[in-house]
Amino acid sequence: MIEILNEFVNICTSYNLKYFLTAGSLLGAIRHSGFIPWDDDMDIAMPRNDYEKFLDVYANLKESNYYLLSNRNSKENIFHYYTYAKFCKKNTIFAEDIQDPKFYSGIFIDIWPYDKTIKIFTPIQTIFGKFFWKLFRVKSKIDTPKNIILYYVIIFFSIFFTIDQCSIISKKIFQFFNKYEVKSISFFSGIKGYKKETHSLSTIFPLKKQFFEGNLYNIPCDFNKFLTQFYGNYMKLPPIDKRVNHNPSYIIFDTNKNSSIN
Repeated sequence: MIEILNEFVNICTSYNLKYFLTAGSLLGAIRHSGFIPWDDDMDIAMPRNDYEKFLDVYANLKESNYYLLSNRNSKENIFHYYTYAKFCKKNTIFAEDIQDPKFYSGIFIDIWPYDKTIKIFTPIQTIFGKFFWKLFRVKSKIDTPKNIILYYVIIFFSIFFTIDQCSIISKKIFQFFNKYEVKSISFFSGIKGYKKETHSLSTIFPLKKQFFEGNLYNIPCDFNKFLTQFYGNYMKLPPIDKRVNHNPSYIIFDTNKNSSIN
């Protein structure tokens, strides 16, 4: 994964794009100077404008040993229905049980887009943005809500919106404040909820450097505040039964040689 991360960082450096380690990767950098021993992914964040520019840049690269999965993929690809991107290495496979085998990605890093927000509106942005994205996925037959009340609410609203309208409305809600000078930024699709996923810009910028597996990468300037908000006492190791990973069925490092780990 470090090889993939370094390729990503080289592109960001070449095109002056901002990025920073976030979530488990930021925690690993601070607490372990690298990967959390039981973790098996990389979490990278980018401000929305830089994220979209990265997708543009990579779409125009003629030769690469890597590829992108994002909502810019065709509707036949499950990653068209994701709110973030995966930057993958070609000729590898990371087989996650939660996916149909035909959609297995290569070994990857996750790239999360952060959007600007005003904190008093963040709950509204999060709730309605995620609702329309959920509606988009349900109408596209990607999801079926497990909550019976949510299921019927979505079925009711699905009458009034097309699939494309749901996607467009969700994106407009998430990105509404990006053209304004505001003081906060959020990953609206984050699993931690808006209270933990929303940060002051001054907590993140200006970015600083931190070692991760022997290399220097960007992290939020006030990483202590960032991680405390995200995890609480982040220097305390979790109980053994909470040390979980993606638990892939198998990983293939080179499909040409079929070298794998189960």
